[in-house]
Amino acid sequence: MFNSIRPNSLEELLEIIDNGDYYIFAGGTDLFIRKRQWQGAERKFDKDVVFISHLEELRGIFEDRNYYRLKTCVTQDEVANSTLLPDYLRVPYGLMGNPAIRNTATVGGNIVNAAKVADSLPLFYALDASIVLKNIQVDRVMSIKDFIFGRYKTDRYENEIIYEVIIPKEDFSGFRYKKIGSRKSSILSKLSVFIVYKKAHGKIVDIRVSVGAVNDVPIRSEEGEKEFVKDNDIDKFLLTIREMMEGEDDRRSTKLYREEISLRIIKKFLVEIMEE
Repeated sequence: MFNSIRPNSLEELLEIIDNGDYYIFAGGTDLFIRKRQWQGAERKFDKDVVFISHLEELRGIFEDRNYYRLKTCVTQDEVANSTLLPDYLRVPYGLMGNPAIRNTATVGGNIVNAAKVADSLPLFYALDASIVLKNIQVDRVMSIKDFIFGRYKTDRYENEIIYEVIIPKEDFSGFRYKKIGSRKSSILSKLSVFIVYKKAHGKIVDIRVSVGAVNDVPIRSEEGEKEFVKDNDIDKFLLTIREMMEGEDDRRSTKLYREEISLRIIKKFLVEIMEE
């Protein structure tokens, strides 16, 4: 058995987690999967749970001159339907899970769970997003790339929550996104490719390419992107990405399938972007 706590404010939440070890429960869509028992329906929680999705201090989508800011308990559906956010965020979020999942799953939960197949991570890697981590004493700001260092492995301390996600505003010319899964409904990614880019006078001046669900963390080569802007050599860029791939076979697909299909998608998208 476990106990559950429903704090009345952010301050109360931070005091609670500063004085004990809890599962922090927002949407629960990732946590329930992580804690399932294969022999039965009961979920195995081995410590107490603190609920946070009802706290208004942890909800809302905001913007200022330089950044978009997503509070941790914003749902995937709220991102997909936001009038503040650009299409390169809204469209991929609208393809995550299914309507029931999107109405429950949260922005912060998908990050802190740090699953290999987390659909938001390739976006945030490409967009150079950061997070604010908050505890009762101090705040920490760090890039999501530094926060996640392996499958289900993050730099979160036990007395911290992700408070918000900070995304730099950029005047991108366009984006490409493709996710491959076994089903059209409730897709768990076999792989995903996310690209944003800027063009000026017909030439690419900035491009970000991120690949999800192949390695334990998203693949992105910033040096490779800079070289591609200079020489537009697609094959050279694909070789750079291939050399970073270190996936493994699992129940959804093979390592070879993920790698080959990812590279084909990237090549197709790069050709399209160059011909625009």
